[in-house]
Amino acid sequence: MVDDPGDGFRGHVPFIVSSIRTLGRHAVPVLARSACRTPLRGKVPGLINQLSATDAVALTFDDGPGQRLDGFLAALDSAGATATFFLVGEQVARDPGRAAEIVRAGHEVGVHGYQHLAHLRHWPVDIVADMQRARAVIEEAIGQPTRFYRPPHGLFCLASWRECDRQGWQKALWTRAAWDWEATATPRSIADRIGTPLAGDVLLLHDADWYSAAGSDVRTLEALPEMLDRIAAAGLRVRSLGSLLD
Repeated sequence: MVDDPGDGFRGHVPFIVSSIRTLGRHAVPVLARSACRTPLRGKVPGLINQLSATDAVALTFDDGPGQRLDGFLAALDSAGATATFFLVGEQVARDPGRAAEIVRAGHEVGVHGYQHLAHLRHWPVDIVADMQRARAVIEEAIGQPTRFYRPPHGLFCLASWRECDRQGWQKALWTRAAWDWEATATPRSIADRIGTPLAGDVLLLHDADWYSAAGSDVRTLEALPEMLDRIAAAGLRVRSLGSLLD
């Protein structure tokens, strides 16, 4: 009896179907601000990327807590500014007291994952586990619930989008990014990319270089006073996401 040449293909059908379904879970929504260097103006349904504030901007930092956290907190304090820090769980686990220090200084903490995983490069079950683990570690460190989630690279998959809903998190992206994670960034280029924001803008910076070019956080810290001065000169306050939404 001659084997049906289609038998081998049919044997792989369950695997192929399963793979397509898995890819489908990653396909939507694909929402990446990191793919665009121009400000995203206008509100996006289901996301916090621009606020209705008339006299303030929201300042956010990703990837920390970093090694130069004290410098960032001091610069913000000098300017009377508050911010939202999207923390990475493995960095919080390294030194939980640093996360608590952010809250004691009057700032807000959001969740940025546990291992800074790119959502479209991992299985949905692993992304969900990463998000849940991050929440547990970060909330234990700061002693209060978290309200906001921002995915690494600003990129959701369908699984992480749905997990945010299950966790009760608000999904936060941004309006303007400084591209301060790049090796070619300078304090001047960082300040110039932020420019003079408009009321309601959400600004993205990084207070750590764990996942970006070495020393990038030094350049961001050097640029921060000038950025804050420009914002103040425009008659705008600098606040955390939660304070402006409330």
